[in-house]
Amino acid sequence: MAKKRGKARITKKHGVVGGHFEVELDDSLLPDAQEIAKLSEIDPNIIHWLKERAEKEQEFRQKAYMERIKLIKDNERGNRWINYLGLFFSFILLGGGMAMSYFLILNGHTIIGSIFTGTVLLTIGSMFLSKVKSNNNERTQ
Repeated sequence: MAKKRGKARITKKHGVVGGHFEVELDDSLLPDAQEIAKLSEIDPNIIHWLKERAEKEQEFRQKAYMERIKLIKDNERGNRWINYLGLFFSFILLGGGMAMSYFLILNGHTIIGSIFTGTVLLTIGSMFLSKVKSNNNERTQ
């Protein structure tokens, strides 16, 4: 039962044309008192009908609001699971990289094993930093 009224005006000053728009939105469930009085003259039972419609509208709005809240909760739960899985797989990658470096160092490839360890640590560290920065809406370089 939302009512919308609008005004549009075009102005011209010093050769410049501009526009001015006003929109008024009345989101009340019931019409104003003058409208109810006019309608009750036509049909005396209109007030009961308006009350029923307002109750149904309110129930619909509450149901829509609760569905929106449920969607937001589900979305947040999904984001948490993505974060948990990201942490888990990064831990697995870090452990695998460290194990690979350990075996390289054991087999006499000390320099390559050290470089590989440093590369794995820097890569995973930079991934975590970029994720934290993107969550905080900061620019990543």
